[in-house]
Amino acid sequence: MSSILRNSIFMGLFNLFGRASGLIRYWLLVAFLSPSDFALITYSFYVGRLGRHFMDGGLDNLISRDGARETGKIATYLFHGLLLKSILALVFFGGVFYYLAVLRGKSGSELTVIYISLAGSAMLSLTGVLRSGFTAIERMEYVFYTNLPARMLSIFILFLAVYFSMPLAAAAGAVSLENFLWFYLLAAAGLRFFSFITPVSFSTIQYMLSESWSLALYGFFNVFYLSLDVMMIEYLMGGDEAVAPYTYASLLIEGVTMVVSGYLIAIYPALSRYYRENEDAYRALFRQSVIVLLSITIPVSVLLAGWAHGWMNFIRETGMISSQVLAVLSATLNLSVLNTLVIVVFTSRNRQRWLVAFTGGAVVVSFLTNWFFIRWFGQVGAAGASFLSQFILLAVMGWIAWRLFALPIPMGKAGGILLVSLLAGGMTRLIPGLPLLTVPFVYGIILLGLARLLGVMTQEEISRIAHGMRRQGGEIPPRDGVSL
Repeated sequence: MSSILRNSIFMGLFNLFGRASGLIRYWLLVAFLSPSDFALITYSFYVGRLGRHFMDGGLDNLISRDGARETGKIATYLFHGLLLKSILALVFFGGVFYYLAVLRGKSGSELTVIYISLAGSAMLSLTGVLRSGFTAIERMEYVFYTNLPARMLSIFILFLAVYFSMPLAAAAGAVSLENFLWFYLLAAAGLRFFSFITPVSFSTIQYMLSESWSLALYGFFNVFYLSLDVMMIEYLMGGDEAVAPYTYASLLIEGVTMVVSGYLIAIYPALSRYYRENEDAYRALFRQSVIVLLSITIPVSVLLAGWAHGWMNFIRETGMISSQVLAVLSATLNLSVLNTLVIVVFTSRNRQRWLVAFTGGAVVVSFLTNWFFIRWFGQVGAAGASFLSQFILLAVMGWIAWRLFALPIPMGKAGGILLVSLLAGGMTRLIPGLPLLTVPFVYGIILLGLARLLGVMTQEEISRIAHGMRRQGGEIPPRDGVSL
């Protein structure tokens, strides 16, 4: 079994358990927390996510990319990555305190919850350095094995915290506990391969900063862009309570996104190598990736949007607004996944400086659209602003990538997938009295039947898509560049 395929399998397992635990965590928070507590803890998660990407400083992508090319330098990259991220964490912690305590006037109890979540995000960022080292040497089984016990213990403690109505800080601590445990377990496993203590090298620091500054700006712009909707809802609509109807839906979409995130992580080292070794294999993998990703996200989008009210009110009554938000964000899912794939292309080809301009422009577009759409349409307007900004970003990035790299874009296949997904959704809706939990199975059977009947997918292609869904990484094309 090749190292790439093994790497994909463990990334698939990692994301499978991550998706399951994320849904369990989502269910626990929705089922047991009041709307005000849910709004505060999810707001703290968004602040933590912003902090994590600020601390990342583009270093994770740099370590994965350069480490895959020169494995002898991985230990040096890991040590200096941890050092630089620790400095960035201190800077961000101070900035958050000034903004939330001084400018926004958050109470001590609110700051406690936010900083507990932020501490967990800081540890996740540091863990990202270690994970990048394992990604570079394609030993993702260690990432999976060390994360699983930390994740399970975290969920168990979260259950105790919400079931026995402990203070909200306890629930935030239970979520953050996973990242603390994961860091120490992964660091212990890393001692088999790396030495984390190396002499401080200012030339290495200079190189990493010079190479990663564009990735850092891109990462910060990107997460700021992804968090802007929630922050502007809180600012424009008068507090944390207004955030809850939106985050009920947005967190569900984030959980669904984990279905394909493993695939994108798994192909990154392969694309980085193919860029230098085999352009035909690079293009074949890109084309296959577009088909695999859309074969997952388009049917899921139709399934979520067509039964949005049922999904949003399955655990508890969340209201019509959350259902409308989910319907809009479901369509956005396809755009965001394709945007991530194009971003991987630019990064793997050492063109990351383009990403600064792309995401900087996306932040401006998102801010302007959110400013007006939230005022006009409330939380649903924020979802609409996300869709519009993602569409503009994909149009600009996709056109430039096509002009620069001449990458194949299977538009006909994508249109066929959309057609059969809509037809399958419409036919499923016509079945009276269908229980919600049986909808995905009926919809899936009709979808596969139509795909074969209309010739959108051959049996070989359906088998390969199913293979990619199970393993979250598909079959990487061999070096002769055989395409899907």
